[in-house]
Amino acid sequence: MIRISLSSGEPLHLKPSPNRKFTGLRIPGSILYSSDRAGHSVSLHIYQHRLYTITLRQFQFAKTTQVITTEPNNWLRLEIPLSGKLSVISRDGNEIQLDPGAYHLSDQPVFASNHSEGESSIYASLHFSPELIAGIGSGQPVGTRPPGPVPKDLLEMLYDILKCPFQESLRDFYYANKVREILFTHTVSLPVVLPGELSPEQIAQMYEADRIMANNLDGKITIPELARKLGTNFVTLKKNYEKVFGIGLFPRLMQRKMEHIKLLLEKTDKPLKEIADLSGYQTLPGFINAFRKRFKMTPNDWRKERRGF
Repeated sequence: MIRISLSSGEPLHLKPSPNRKFTGLRIPGSILYSSDRAGHSVSLHIYQHRLYTITLRQFQFAKTTQVITTEPNNWLRLEIPLSGKLSVISRDGNEIQLDPGAYHLSDQPVFASNHSEGESSIYASLHFSPELIAGIGSGQPVGTRPPGPVPKDLLEMLYDILKCPFQESLRDFYYANKVREILFTHTVSLPVVLPGELSPEQIAQMYEADRIMANNLDGKITIPELARKLGTNFVTLKKNYEKVFGIGLFPRLMQRKMEHIKLLLEKTDKPLKEIADLSGYQTLPGFINAFRKRFKMTPNDWRKERRGF
């Protein structure tokens, strides 16, 4: 079990909590541990497998605080900030700043992290067992990595994990494949080139916009609302997003939405009305027409074709 304490040595007592009542970002099927009291809110979602562990960690403190995290093993660990800033103190005392859009790999089992007053920080960690690393077959050595821009395909695979639609019988298989794909993608990806005309803060803002959009495919947040949430305006959000990701906001949203719909059609038995609701369509005919326009067949026909009916 991950242990977290304040820099004073005082432990934060993380207790199992009812996941069904948690309204924030989560890992489907995970166990939730939380510590909420005056001055801080800390939550950990943990999905444990013998070959890997997936965690989602959220910290918020009323005043600037340093915490010490002790991992349960010294497996190689990939960390990706999703919101806020992750400021990690390395073995030699240097401070590593990770913003949304960056990632690193570490095998440091005990580390300190700084958290700014009032700011919520969320980051995901994937722990890879030596057995899993040995079995990916990329031909490239896998080890620690200093902070750098995260490959977009790798980030998309993490988003897929966070919106996994499967129940327990298929979830392990789905997660295992995604974790292997993430590790393989890390080993073979070319360096990511970010637009030089944008500041690191602007780039981090666009990655946070991307994360919010990826986890709200049901249409509960509009693009203008997203801009206001991020403290920018609609025009700037559209322009900077395309600079960072090479695709417009609306095409990317529709692309993601349709890929998720295809996954639900092929891999689950959810009725079309439920899939339409999950995808943000107010009516079933509207959903069917949008799908037919993009794929030249109805959702039901696509499902039958993919399943060989």
